[in-house]
Amino acid sequence: MSSLFAQLSLDPEHSAAARTFLVLAYVAAAVCWLRASRRTRFAQDDSFSRWWLLGAALLFLLAVNKLLNLRRCFEGGIRALAKAAGWYDRRQPVQFAVAIVLPAVLAVITAVFLATKGRKFVRENRFALAGWVLLLLYLALRQTQEWKPVLPWLEASRYYDWRFALEVAGILLVALAALIAPAD
Repeated sequence: MSSLFAQLSLDPEHSAAARTFLVLAYVAAAVCWLRASRRTRFAQDDSFSRWWLLGAALLFLLAVNKLLNLRRCFEGGIRALAKAAGWYDRRQPVQFAVAIVLPAVLAVITAVFLATKGRKFVRENRFALAGWVLLLLYLALRQTQEWKPVLPWLEASRYYDWRFALEVAGILLVALAALIAPAD
């Protein structure tokens, strides 16, 4: 972290204040999505209530993940499994599959799902789409850290300097989408 912005920004992995702020931001955004769900629940026409409720659940899961740092728990579990099974020394292909292939497949599945089932919701809630794209980009970049060959690329792009801003921007856009959503 060499830039002035990096020195001023908080590192959520090593700062309790940053982690607390992000947990509270995720919970606040989830509450906004719950309120949007409640506002659209009794609409006469096609309601988006289920989409708002799904988004609220995902935001609560992200808050729990950020609060409990579940990534480290899973990382420790997979590392223990690899050592017990005897393939820890040959873990590069598994890291590639978990860090690169799995997020790419999940991104494609999510895109197809939104393009088919959630097309109307996405069209009418552009801020929600932009916020979720930023959050998924943050999560994908965060996950790619597990594959060690990508670390020089992340360092060259100064990812560690702007990852906090990327996550906060995603949370703000998602919350804004819920706050300005019409009540159908």
